[in-house]
Amino acid sequence: EYLLNTIHQRLPQFKAITVNGHYFQDAGSSLVQELAFSLASANEYLATLTGKDFSVDTVAPYIQVSLATGSNYFMEIAKLRAVRLLWTRMVEQYLPKNEESLRLFIHSTTALWNKSIYDPCVNMLRTTTEGMSAALGNADSVTIQPFDIAYKDSDEISRRIALNQQLVLKEESYLDKIIDPGAGSYYIENLTH
Repeated sequence: EYLLNTIHQRLPQFKAITVNGHYFQDAGSSLVQELAFSLASANEYLATLTGKDFSVDTVAPYIQVSLATGSNYFMEIAKLRAVRLLWTRMVEQYLPKNEESLRLFIHSTTALWNKSIYDPCVNMLRTTTEGMSAALGNADSVTIQPFDIAYKDSDEISRRIALNQQLVLKEESYLDKIIDPGAGSYYIENLTH
């Protein structure tokens, strides 16, 4: 209780509660299961804290969901778009008074389960397309893991490549300049629904 009040007053943009849904995908869940388990966990936070006399408007803005982005390109884009819709429907049940409560902060990290130890260069391609899926799915923040993280501690080169992948997606592909790149695409809209 003290922690949420302190964050509310001193760190209004800080996301104090993270639902680590990426663990579900890396453990073998499907995309639908990852969403279901993540939203169920987020709902548990909401139910518990609103049951302790916090309003949903005090709790919801401080929750973020961290999801893995795997190699199923279009489905990953649709998953990130769908989690926003499902979050909104879920939070509406708590009767928020503030529109900000309906907005979910999504962090996306590249999946670990599909990385090769035999051909690490392929991992660079995978993490690039996974990062692009996250950007096109409108993730608020993205972590691209180093290509060699599946089999060793990453070194300076692999960390630099991971950073450069993000910079290329932002600075050279201009994916940060479009509000909702997937909007209007029949295929992506259909997958999202």
